[in-house]
Amino acid sequence: MKKRFVSLILTCLLALQLVGCGPAAEPGPVESGEGPAPAQVPVTMLYSIELSNFEALVEATYPDIDLQIELNAKATIDGESERRLRTGHGADIITTTMPTGDVRSYAMDLSAQEFASAYQAGISQNLLIGGKTLFLPLPGQYSGYIYNATLAAQAGVTEPPATTGDLMDMLDTAAAQGLGQGSDGVMFALESNDMTNVSTYFVGTQIPDFLGQSEGVVWRERLTKREDTFLGGMARCLDLSAAMAEKGYLNPVRLSGNRGNETPVQDRMLDGTMLLTYGTVQFLDTLNAHGGQYEFAMVPFLSEGDNHPWTIATPSSFLGLNATLADPGKEDVLDAAQRVLALLSTPEGQAAFIRDLGASQSYLAEEVPAPGEIPPGLADCISEGYVYDVRFPAKLLLYFGRSMVSALNGETTMEEALAGVDRYFLEGDADIEYDQTLIGVVAGDMIYEDYNVRREETGIGNLVADALREMAQVDLAFVNGGAIRGSLYEGNVFGSDLDVVCPYGNPMVVLEAKGSVVREMLANGLTRLIQESGIPGGRFLNVSGLCYSYRAPTEDTPAELLDITMPDGSPFDESRTYTIAVTSYMCGADGYLDNNGDGYTMLNVYSDTAPLAEDVKLVRETDKTFGDALQIYFQTHNGEAIFAEPEGRIKVVTGDD
Repeated sequence: MKKRFVSLILTCLLALQLVGCGPAAEPGPVESGEGPAPAQVPVTMLYSIELSNFEALVEATYPDIDLQIELNAKATIDGESERRLRTGHGADIITTTMPTGDVRSYAMDLSAQEFASAYQAGISQNLLIGGKTLFLPLPGQYSGYIYNATLAAQAGVTEPPATTGDLMDMLDTAAAQGLGQGSDGVMFALESNDMTNVSTYFVGTQIPDFLGQSEGVVWRERLTKREDTFLGGMARCLDLSAAMAEKGYLNPVRLSGNRGNETPVQDRMLDGTMLLTYGTVQFLDTLNAHGGQYEFAMVPFLSEGDNHPWTIATPSSFLGLNATLADPGKEDVLDAAQRVLALLSTPEGQAAFIRDLGASQSYLAEEVPAPGEIPPGLADCISEGYVYDVRFPAKLLLYFGRSMVSALNGETTMEEALAGVDRYFLEGDADIEYDQTLIGVVAGDMIYEDYNVRREETGIGNLVADALREMAQVDLAFVNGGAIRGSLYEGNVFGSDLDVVCPYGNPMVVLEAKGSVVREMLANGLTRLIQESGIPGGRFLNVSGLCYSYRAPTEDTPAELLDITMPDGSPFDESRTYTIAVTSYMCGADGYLDNNGDGYTMLNVYSDTAPLAEDVKLVRETDKTFGDALQIYFQTHNGEAIFAEPEGRIKVVTGDD
């Protein structure tokens, strides 16, 4: 226990009757004096930070409960929770940032619990899934525009922006004087490029002049009834972002949600090379705590004219109960976990969580004062009721954000993007649903960069090759480097992430091939490592089931295949027949003209414009792609955090070796 909290908490709580505790969850009195300590029931949960205040409150209120919080990285909290739930090892208290995601299938119905009614009606209604309450919102943060007030004052802007026009004028004025701008010209970025945050920002820009007005309220109600469309209501949500992008103040490519492509917002705000960001009150406090020569200020979402500004509030995450607690023999844990959530649903529980999270907003119906100071502009919004809760389902919000980023980058028109959102909202779409689905967790970065998969062994290349080999159940698997186009980063992995890694639809085939053919394949993979464009050719082979070495090419000499061995170091048998997995593309499905098939004519079983392969036999065709292989691999290994790294499968010998 953390003794420094106990005496104060006991004094405050011994006489309290907790709000919402039914008979099964009612705490007994805490007895003073000597005697044996009560037997403790462990209750487990995952979280991304220590919850010392809330743990102390639980221990002081319920001496018979041992709340065990396992720390887990914020980036993996959803994936890790779901991964364990899938395998029957989930925590008693479920943590998620996506309450309408697949994790809901593991959560217990809390509708009959009195504590579930302690929350604000708006957020409670938004969280209903099939008419049931499965999750409770944790305290969250208010968000708005954070700007470097010191640099703004140096540029002559001494008053906080009051309209979007003022915001743009501040950027223009500072840019004209070379203030708050990096060498890339960027002056504005989001604190986090998490797609939920990006989506929330785009929604937020529409609140003062639409969503917060009567016509926006009517639109939202009609949308809920499938009587209106996103195209009919959100057509202007990119206006401000597009204006910033046109002037170079915003780099829209950086909004893709790709964690390897993020702008270092905190560093740039602190060193004065960025003037403006969208972030939380907590981020504002962080900047001011480390700002040194700079002071930072905050304003809410602004109107284009005279409408009142608004702020957005978003829960930090959501808690539910593992449905397996209803199993026979778990009555004690279920009762203890219910009491923990009941305590969370009181002002005292919320206040403890707020202190732990550095949060500024509770979702209890009863007021819970937050410590710290709310910036004046946001404080006015809060006191006057101009606080907006985003009420779109999680997957719909993610797809909306991705669609808007695509439109902002010119990959599609705004009308086409919103029409796509409407189709998904009104009709559903299996492909889009897959894109938004949490597939699993990776334990570390597996990076595609500088065409590395086209000349050397990489973690991402090994992962794709292993996935193909496992799916096909073959001796050897080969993945041409040109088929790999993206990275996987430590943390949660969604279907759309796998589509980025392997975007092509070429189906996989299984062949029987002699070892001598495999040698020809590997040699062919080395034939375009140096090209006039400077980009290595995509025929280089990433492998699973064997190892090989080659001498790197120079301007005067081509690459040379040196040695092939099995993974255990034993010799590779060129006279043996192996089962191998490759794509139909390599086997001549598209022919071999104009570099189709990457020159793998020794595998030709399809094209009639080149000689059919010798010592090769087509065993079976499939409709599975490399992307499918990755998806199946994550499903098969859903009890693991996935990771692959170079392990000596491919050795590059240079002239100095």
